Amino acid sequence: MSLIQVIDVGQEYSSHFVFRGINCTIEHNSRIGLIGSNGCGKSTLIKIMLGILQPSEGKVVRAKKCQISYLAQDLSLDQNLPMLDFVKASRPDYQMQERQIHEISEALRIRHDPAKEEILNRLLDDYHSIGAYDFDNQVKYVLESLKFPPETWHRRLGSFSGGEQTRICLAAMLLAPMDLLILDEPTNHLDIAMIGWLENWLSKLSTPYLIVSHDRHFLDRTVSSIYCLRDGSISVTKGNYSSFKEADEIARLAREKAARLQEKWINETEDFIARNMAGQKTNQAKGRLKQLQKVERISAPAGSTKLKLRLATESRSGNDIYRIQDMSFAAGGKLLAEKIDLYAGYQDRIAVIGPNGCGKTTLLKLLLGDATPQSGELKRGASLNIGYYDQHQITLDDRLTVKETIWQLAPLEPIGYVLSWLARFGFRGDDVDKSVSVLSGGERSRLYLSVLIHKRPNLLILDEPTNHLDIELTDSLLEALQDYDGTVIFVSHDRFFIEELATRYWVFRQRMTEDQSTIYSTIEDIDEDLERIIEVSFTPPQIVKEKVDNRVRKKKLNPWYLEQLHQQIEDKQQNIKAANDSLEEIHLRLADSATYEDANLLTALHQQMKELQVAIDQDRNSLEELELKYLELSYEE
Repeated sequence: MSLIQVIDVGQEYSSHFVFRGINCTIEHNSRIGLIGSNGCGKSTLIKIMLGILQPSEGKVVRAKKCQISYLAQDLSLDQNLPMLDFVKASRPDYQMQERQIHEISEALRIRHDPAKEEILNRLLDDYHSIGAYDFDNQVKYVLESLKFPPETWHRRLGSFSGGEQTRICLAAMLLAPMDLLILDEPTNHLDIAMIGWLENWLSKLSTPYLIVSHDRHFLDRTVSSIYCLRDGSISVTKGNYSSFKEADEIARLAREKAARLQEKWINETEDFIARNMAGQKTNQAKGRLKQLQKVERISAPAGSTKLKLRLATESRSGNDIYRIQDMSFAAGGKLLAEKIDLYAGYQDRIAVIGPNGCGKTTLLKLLLGDATPQSGELKRGASLNIGYYDQHQITLDDRLTVKETIWQLAPLEPIGYVLSWLARFGFRGDDVDKSVSVLSGGERSRLYLSVLIHKRPNLLILDEPTNHLDIELTDSLLEALQDYDGTVIFVSHDRFFIEELATRYWVFRQRMTEDQSTIYSTIEDIDEDLERIIEVSFTPPQIVKEKVDNRVRKKKLNPWYLEQLHQQIEDKQQNIKAANDSLEEIHLRLADSATYEDANLLTALHQQMKELQVAIDQDRNSLEELELKYLELSYEE
């Protein structure tokens, strides 16, 4: 049976159906990417699937006892809860067993009871068999991969930013027990390295999943079918996003041709009927009329809804935009970059790349003049008119309407000018009278872009401009920036956007920003070198191993190296044996009733068991890699 069946579902708001006649399923092996323009109803459809919303028509059938782990865009968290407590609460089964073990241990400390002792031993065995001993290690791995070091784990959730809270929720969702994983825009607050890590995590996940995303690289690497919500209906295409785009274009051209041929036949048939209904061929004309009445009209594909953006400049800048020499800068007392040399010239498109927290936004503030370097020199070019896209859009006034936001930039222009300008960014009808405070993330981004473009800057500094944009609007912005007559310096985690736009790269790596224009030609090159750019590696272990092995094969095999490998294997085997012996000793002590009279001792023994098991698992993984490497090299010898 399917995990979820959506049958003829429709959803109505204010006498208008957002979608209707939706039929789709989520199977036990599904890896689905759900796509569609902003406002088409993707999040609404997910909430209907989950039972959070009831559909206006149709029904949803869910498999019994199906555990769903769901990362939503609109989070509601207890802001006073410590982060680590929130993440560990994703495994209530582990927490319940820990409480039971603690309660029985306390009872045995007060009074010896053979029956309870037997229960405790059984609980400890169960706790070990379900992998609970390794849970702390999993939590550490996931949190550190999402750039939360141990010193942040005991902070209250309310002390983290909105993007950080989304990453914390993602960690909890990935660690939770589940039969189905649903992620709504999971990459919005991840840097390139974290996205790569998540791709790797999903590639190893046996659980089915559905992902809403506008990141086509991410979709290409993670999904095997695309559900496209468009014009109130849904289409299902096997394959990743690139496969969908190809199939969608073929289908569009075929439908366009079929509609054109049908229209030609209809015109010819109507002409024949008009000429012959009263003539000698009356019967033929009547027959043609019956045929015509039975024909199901093929509608031509809807025209593209992609916005046509044009970026104009009011004046030209000089040839030198920025010249940075021997500059160091910091934020919050933390040194972010030291003695860097960078250059930006007229019409450059520079991507600033690095992990979250490395200093990308601080560098943009330095370029804007909103921050001061600790040392060194930052020279700005002549005649710069800077337009800054702030990812948090803090310059939008929530007290204004959409229409007023633009009108205040051009107070002498007639209302027709304002409405025409806003229509270029998809704001029409009642939308122009909406308060800025009620706009969705995508709508705020469009309005912010309209404000920025209206100022006609000759230098654009963009901080995550594609966040909250759907694929079509991202394409519109990309095309406009490619044709733009000025200079662009931007931060983004969207690899497609970076690859299509950037002509040069500034890459953060271990407190050093380098101008990488002569090193990287594609984003794949950057992906290959990310392990040196950041501390967290997201590369699958087997790929790393292949790269190392290839380097070894290029050299003549060193017998000393083989001997060293053999010694490392023996050391790991000894470590595993010693740890197992220690585990056996702890089990013997737990079999002694006197142990339960000392609660502190009991707690210490449980902690030792946990640490020993983690050490054994790590040594076994290392041993497998060492043995494989030894066998391959021995074979070549």
